[in-house]
Amino acid sequence: MRRRSLRLVAGLAVAAALVGGCSSKHEANDTLPSASETSASPSLEPLGPADFPVPDEARTQDAAGAEAALRYYLALIDQLGTTSGQPLRDLSKGCSFCDSLADKIDQDAAAGYQYRGGEITIDSLSPPAINGTVAAFSFSSSQAKIDVLGPDGQPVPGRGDVAVSGLNGAAAMSWDPSRSAWITTQLLFTGP
Repeated sequence: MRRRSLRLVAGLAVAAALVGGCSSKHEANDTLPSASETSASPSLEPLGPADFPVPDEARTQDAAGAEAALRYYLALIDQLGTTSGQPLRDLSKGCSFCDSLADKIDQDAAAGYQYRGGEITIDSLSPPAINGTVAAFSFSSSQAKIDVLGPDGQPVPGRGDVAVSGLNGAAAMSWDPSRSAWITTQLLFTGP
């Protein structure tokens, strides 16, 4: 019985010390981290193909973000080859040229075609004209020679194109706040 009494007294003494420590006044610690240091930084949901995602700099709602998004979209056209047109559709809305290009990529992939060359280079690009959530661009570009190869690795008759320079282009993009991304709504190319 005596052991139980000693344990009970010891336990009560420890509890009293802990409770008493909580009620005493202490000075605030001036080395506490600020709220910005402790809050998790917002991360953007990945967009685009896993091996070629939309870069963070293209996901800001400003002129620099719009320009980076247009440059990314044009590079995405080169990147896709004949894998799938879906990434072009995912990053556009109501853009008939974008949809037709995505459809062509899907058709060529189904036929087993491969592209060689065809890289698009932006020769000059105007700063975007931004009106609310819409950014509009004019630019000039060049496209390298493109060969379309069949499943046998041979050129497909009537397909492919020579190198072209002096293409005039126009683009419009709209800011999508739900994805924190610029979405291509218009893309046009005209010959020299």
